[in-house]
Formats: sequence, C-alpha cells, structure tokens
Amino acid sequence: MPKYSSYQSERQREEREQRRQIHPIWRGVGFALIILIPILSYAATEVFIKWNSETNQFPWPYDLMARPGNFLYNGDPWLYYKIILTLAFMLVLYAIFTFFTFILNSAFAPPRYGPYDVPPIKGRVRKRAR
Repeated sequence: MPKYSSYQSERQREEREQRRQIHPIWRGVGFALIILIPILSYAATEVFIKWNSETNQFPWPYDLMARPGNFLYNGDPWLYYKIILTLAFMLVLYAIFTFFTFILNSAFAPPRYGPYDVPPIKGRVRKRAR
C-alpha cells in the first residue's frame, strides 16, 4: 500500500470514472437548449412587442427607438427593444430551466454519501484567545 495515497484496484478506479462522466443524452439536451432558448426568446419578444403596441400596457422610452443615423439601424425602429427584450427573456428562460434542473437533480440524484462514507464532522469552531 502506498504511503501517501490509497490503494485501489483498476476496476474500482474505472467504476469511479464512469460515475463521474455525464451521460451523452444530457449533452444533447444542453446543446438543444442552447439553440432553442434564443429562438424562443426572440419569438416571445416579437409577441410581446406586438401585444404591447396594441394595448400600450408598458410605455416605451422613445429614446431607444432606432433612427436612420444610429449605429445598428437597418430599417427597423424596434431593433434596440428587440435586443434588450430578447436578452431579458433569455435570462429568464435560462433561470427557469436551471431551477427545474436543480429540483430534478435534488429529487432523483443519488445520495451524496454512500454506505461506506464517514459522516461529516460537526465540530465547533473556537476563537483563539489573544
């Protein structure tokens, strides 16, 4: 047995490495969400701008309207609104999916400690006298 490291058989080492790897389906799901969330956000932005221009629930600051002399003007006066709202919807959708992932992992993930793990030490921290 080595002095500074624990001895493990090759099989135990391979099993541990397999447990650490992410299943390939989750990589595919992550890639799909990276592609899908910006598309959904842009669609939500288009629907929100159309709804708000009909009902005028949220007044638009007209200083953000794109004008012909602006840097990114391409004939769409709502361009800056679309950029800002798309980023906001993306942030919200990423937060929602992260929250659901957290809930699913906490519900279905294996326990943190196995049957052979020693429970963590619950010790007090003492302040040193000066």
